[in-house]
Amino acid sequence: MSDKGKLKDWFELLRLFSWPCIILPAALGGLFAYHQGDFSLPRFLYLLAGILLIHVPITVVNEYYDVKFEIDTLEQEKPSTVLVEKRINPEFALQTAHILLFLAVLAATGYALLTGIGGVIIFAALGIFIGYFYTAPPLSFKYRGLSLPANFITLGLLIPQAVLYGLNGSLYPAGLGLSLPPALLISAILWVNDMRDIEADREIITLVGILGLSKSYYVYLMMLVLPYFVMLYYLLNSRISLLGLLTLLTLPLTLKLARQAWKGINQQAEKLAYLDEKTAVLMLIFNLIWLLGYYTM
Repeated sequence: MSDKGKLKDWFELLRLFSWPCIILPAALGGLFAYHQGDFSLPRFLYLLAGILLIHVPITVVNEYYDVKFEIDTLEQEKPSTVLVEKRINPEFALQTAHILLFLAVLAATGYALLTGIGGVIIFAALGIFIGYFYTAPPLSFKYRGLSLPANFITLGLLIPQAVLYGLNGSLYPAGLGLSLPPALLISAILWVNDMRDIEADREIITLVGILGLSKSYYVYLMMLVLPYFVMLYYLLNSRISLLGLLTLLTLPLTLKLARQAWKGINQQAEKLAYLDEKTAVLMLIFNLIWLLGYYTM
């Protein structure tokens, strides 16, 4: 079999299902610019493509080191088993990731030269740095218990500000609060994934491993519930429209996830399987409504 793998192997490796975790925060950044009267669709699409050009190789790098350090094994159920099964040669995948990251740097530099907004290079460098060393040594944030803060900051808070800055050269500190629902629900996906893998991850440090399943459950519950309070706060302060109330339609799913997680920590570990994927569904629906509510304010 070719070390380069088949097309379907690359689709599995790139984890397309995770892309909404990038696209939705980027769209929120675009809406920040829209409400400030500085939105440009061509520029937004360029920035979004650039962010995905960083996300794609970072995904490959993360899986490479998870396999290299035997965090991912053949015995585990994972969204991608391409590298651990060597359907694509891991070294070839890593080289491809390095090429794509180099292209991302070129794209950020080109954008800065064309628009005069040089700060996009800093945002790109910061995203690449945190993403690459999420698993890569010597920092390996993921293996040192920093998985949650790294993802909360980069995916939830950094991307909206990066897109806004790329569109009009400004930051919007007040937007950090508006970024909380995506940040919390994206973090919930990763958190419940660590709850599921608590036994497999004993060789590394995770916050879930430190807290244990019982306490980690309440952290997960907080991540699920807080977005509704954020919605009510911004609704009462006229920062989102009444359409934001439609997020309440996702409450039955939230309650179902909470019940399933509760069973999962109480002698029914199999209930934690695929809970990350179901949490991703909640993240997608809630935040699409959140964006609509903010767009129509």
